Amino acid sequence: MKTTSLLYGLVAGVTVLLASCATDLDTTRVPMSAATTSNDSSVAGKLRQSITQYRQSIGKSQIPRHAALDRMAMDHCHFMARNRGKFTLGSDNISHYGFEERSLLAQRQFGMASVAENVAGGVIRGDIPSQLTHAWTSSKTHAYNLKQNWDATGIGVYVADDGMVYATQIFATKTNSQMQMVDRFRQF
Repeated sequence: MKTTSLLYGLVAGVTVLLASCATDLDTTRVPMSAATTSNDSSVAGKLRQSITQYRQSIGKSQIPRHAALDRMAMDHCHFMARNRGKFTLGSDNISHYGFEERSLLAQRQFGMASVAENVAGGVIRGDIPSQLTHAWTSSKTHAYNLKQNWDATGIGVYVADDGMVYATQIFATKTNSQMQMVDRFRQF
């Protein structure tokens, strides 16, 4: 019993230490959205159409859209906009920060086995969806995600008042594990 208490105390102490070392980022929670329609004329909907055209040109099928993954992607776009200039890897304005949490949420709440994401940002003049698709297909690692066989995707695009564009696409594959239900019950 003392070992267990000591272990919990040590874990709590490390957690507080790690939390105190984190950057000061705004992480507002937003509830999941309702289902999206296939006739989506938003920038995100047009980006989905552009990506679908790309996938079809290489012999791949359309990835079904998942409303909760859409919400997660859009939340991440808003997060990047709120924290603009605070990121330190690659770009001050875009980041995969929080991907682990998005991945775990998709796995635990929506039964996804594997999760990946593409992010992009910048001031884009002209056709935003086609330019984002071109940027992702021109990048080896982003194109790799676009070419895989996924069961679901979510897309978010936010355009700030100054023209800065933030885009996130989350990809996921559903789990076929017989143990998924057992694993979910073990959480309680």
